[in-house]
Amino acid sequence: MSPVALSRLLAAAILVLALGDPTAACSCAPQHPQMAFCEADVVIRGKFMGVTPLNSSSNTQKFESWIRYKIKITKTYKGLESQGNGIFIDSLEQETFCGYQHRAPLNGEEYLIMAERQDKHLIISLCSFVRPWGRIPPSQRHGISQAYGRGCTCQVVPCEFRPCELLGDAQCLWTDGLLDQSWQGPQAQRLACLPRPSQGAPPGADPFCIWETLKSRPSRAAICPGLCPLRNTP
Repeated sequence: MSPVALSRLLAAAILVLALGDPTAACSCAPQHPQMAFCEADVVIRGKFMGVTPLNSSSNTQKFESWIRYKIKITKTYKGLESQGNGIFIDSLEQETFCGYQHRAPLNGEEYLIMAERQDKHLIISLCSFVRPWGRIPPSQRHGISQAYGRGCTCQVVPCEFRPCELLGDAQCLWTDGLLDQSWQGPQAQRLACLPRPSQGAPPGADPFCIWETLKSRPSRAAICPGLCPLRNTP
């Protein structure tokens, strides 16, 4: 697991310990599904089949109470060389420490699961992209299976407060949150930030990235009314 990904999992736990407030809640930063896909080590579709408590590796760190989910894989999109019959994915147990609690019935509907690697273990948290497959729109399914991987050299930047600006050509401004605090607007559901071929660019130069529609192409006004950066799109 990368240092950034690991910090997302444990930051809330460390903060709670520092403040001495065991009732503090986990808080997750907005994450576009493309960035969740690119930053995940493993992306699969499957069913939660079982859950087992794990013993803490240290009596001095009581917050590290872990659980292990058994997942039956139905499709692999990223990160696993062989399908196999199933895998195990771990999580911190308590939601206050960003632990993931699967509240749906076991052996129920399929879920899209994006997990990180920590040593030899796969990890998910409350902030991970874990969604029922039936609620993934067709455009996002296309992104997961084909488009998002092409955009991993780009960066989706959430705009939480105006004014917002981009710091480079490899970034796309994500403005869904200005209109919808759940960050589930048109840019999250129907768009991907993808690189365009740069003619005459020197080797190693950052790509020039733009929003591209994953399925049907809505109007510019429908995508981000009055909030898109001034950048021409095809």
